[in-house]
Amino acid sequence: MHLVHRLLVDAGTLASHFASVDPRLLALALVFHLGNHGLRSLAWRNVLAAAYPEQRVGLVPITAAYAAGVALNAIAPARGGDVVKVALARAAIPEASMVTVAATMPVLMVFDMLAGTALLLGLGLFGGLALTAHLPSPGAAAGWLGAHAPMAGAAAAAVSAAGFLLARRARGFLAGLWEQLRQGGAILAAPRCYLTRVALVQAASWACRIGVVMCLLAAFGLPASPAVAGVVMVVAGISTVVPLTPGGAGTQQVLLAYALGGVASAGAAVTFSIGMQAGITAVNALLGIAGTMVACRTLRPIAALRTSLRLARATAG
Repeated sequence: MHLVHRLLVDAGTLASHFASVDPRLLALALVFHLGNHGLRSLAWRNVLAAAYPEQRVGLVPITAAYAAGVALNAIAPARGGDVVKVALARAAIPEASMVTVAATMPVLMVFDMLAGTALLLGLGLFGGLALTAHLPSPGAAAGWLGAHAPMAGAAAAAVSAAGFLLARRARGFLAGLWEQLRQGGAILAAPRCYLTRVALVQAASWACRIGVVMCLLAAFGLPASPAVAGVVMVVAGISTVVPLTPGGAGTQQVLLAYALGGVASAGAAVTFSIGMQAGITAVNALLGIAGTMVACRTLRPIAALRTSLRLARATAG
């Protein structure tokens, strides 16, 4: 009986938090979210255009492919939406290689990794997060290497020999594969072009992401400072590093309740996390459905979803 009463109280608390949300801030968060989608799509389109300078790479089909992939990533584990992104983008570029299109995605990840690392270090240095490093002592590391040196040397020699033989037998294939990978990262060979057409665009998209989180924090009555927004973004990223659940659902709520313990109650943090994740997932789902309809050139959403999944299976196969 006590458990039922506690659940009813918690449900009532969550409902009261949701009822007090400011819809104007939600609308502003939606604008920032759409801006983030558009800017990231533009950055990816610019990377693809550099990989295929002789082709006309349209922004609309690439934006549709990006939206469809993000929507699927939010509801499916293991980032299956990335396969849909590649398949739809490949279909939009005549004679494009699947390997080359896939190789353009890590180009975007370069900036994301640098920005995420800078954000994490900044929060750790200025008190947003407590960062501790537990490294083995030099003596312990030297002792381990001394005890395992023969085994490690034999393993390294075996791997090197196997790699050498494989490279000799598959030289032509590896050369072709390397050329396709190099083509996907072609924009990195032009630093000025990369900076103006990719890095700065991604920086603007990160600003939009921070704007989304700050608007949602304020809408739910939590402190809407850049530091708190940074903590939320770091925790959200950590919860999806190992995608055991779609979008890190559950994991994100637990981590945020702990991370925001100094500025909000557990109930307020969980309510904010549920509202943010559910709202972003719903918007991404709508954008993804619209994106698949545009990419597949049909007004029937079910047919568009089936076509995109068929392309993704063909790509994965």
